[in-house]
Amino acid sequence: MYTTVLAWLFVAVCVVGGAYEAALGPSDAQPILAALILFAGAVLVAAGMFAARRNSPWLAVTLVTLGALVVGVVFFWTIVGVIIAIALIVLCVMDARRGSSVAARPAPG
Repeated sequence: MYTTVLAWLFVAVCVVGGAYEAALGPSDAQPILAALILFAGAVLVAAGMFAARRNSPWLAVTLVTLGALVVGVVFFWTIVGVIIAIALIVLCVMDARRGSSVAARPAPG
């Protein structure tokens, strides 16, 4: 169930993002390319979800993976920033639980 909800949410975000880029983006070619990539990712993930309903689980995995990777290429640097931010938060929480702080540690070297 969670997979289905997340997949359709992914499709909806891709469609809305693609429509936004196509309609409101700058007039050069980059927003149109981003919109096409988002729409392609949405179509691939939606096709994967329909394949999952028809008892083709490996076809579904293939289509969803391709769709997610296509969209991931567009947002790669955004995703990297989010992952780094989450890692930084987790590391700060771990340091706080140990009772140590970054400022209290001696500098390396």
